[in-house]
Amino acid sequence: MALSRKKWNTIIIIASAMMIAVLSFINQKTEHMPTDVMPLFDSNLPLKQLQISNQWFASSQHNWQCSNDVLNCQNWVDAWQNITVSAIQTEPVHRSIPIKITLVIGNIDQPQVWLLFVDEGLLQSPGFNWYVIPPSMRADLIPIVNVQSD
Repeated sequence: MALSRKKWNTIIIIASAMMIAVLSFINQKTEHMPTDVMPLFDSNLPLKQLQISNQWFASSQHNWQCSNDVLNCQNWVDAWQNITVSAIQTEPVHRSIPIKITLVIGNIDQPQVWLLFVDEGLLQSPGFNWYVIPPSMRADLIPIVNVQSD
């Protein structure tokens, strides 16, 4: 049995309304910051340098410089300077392999090694404290690297 044009139009309208509702719901859950987020760095403890593997960025006289192979330097620096996190009281479930991040923070003498679990948006501090990064802030935390072919 073939559907009439009117029935097809009704199906298209209902499907479109359902899609808009689903996309609106997803946007509400990912766009807004949780109420308990706080900045990881501030004016008392500013980020001075960060290194992931061979990629790094560092502050030099209020300018930021990145390793030569990083293509998204300013976005990468901005993402880390403005990162906010929420503390987690218990160890969360994580399945991804962590990325070791070395941070040099102003007013702290020794560099700190943190672990970033990219897939889950988790950070683990050197003191084994856990933090979750809001989904909207995760996109630029990893540098885009220029891969040279030999």
